[in-house]
Amino acid sequence: MKKRVSSRICDRRCAGLCRPDGFAAAHDAHRSWLLYRCRVLLGDPGAAEDAVQETFLRAWAACRSFDPAAGPSLATWLGTIARNVAVDALRARAVRPRLAVEPDEPQERADRAAAVDAALQRMVLLDALAEVSPEHRGVVLLAGVRDRPYADVAAALDIPVGTVKSRVHHALRGMRRTLDRTEFAA
Repeated sequence: MKKRVSSRICDRRCAGLCRPDGFAAAHDAHRSWLLYRCRVLLGDPGAAEDAVQETFLRAWAACRSFDPAAGPSLATWLGTIARNVAVDALRARAVRPRLAVEPDEPQERADRAAAVDAALQRMVLLDALAEVSPEHRGVVLLAGVRDRPYADVAAALDIPVGTVKSRVHHALRGMRRTLDRTEFAA
């Protein structure tokens, strides 16, 4: 009796990890970055390898829950899964007795976790900024990121100050809507 192998193919609105070519492409594109992030969080290369494998396993299982049109990028989604896997591993490690003294201080580990959180927040904000029009994005970058006064931004772009204020308002509102659609808004 021949065993039937079921191939798991879902609809087009997914992460694409359910297809062999999609999984391979995502693995090739994001594995090294995820491995680096997990090494930073866990401090152990072997545990980081395990975390990356678990990340791709969880992503494959949740492939249908990813909507490329409505949420964060695939890299951000995988990064969030990897961070959750690493946090789970750290929690599991914390309740087990230690076999050897770890060289990392707790403060160093907290600093690493904060750096990863900051990188993920930057990625999410860049994704949200990419959702607004180029005119609005330019005004937000000049006024918000470079902290230039509205009058200077208006002079640099040769537009009225009221237009600068309006563009900043609408850009931030659009970014807020984008962030509200993601799980990072909390």
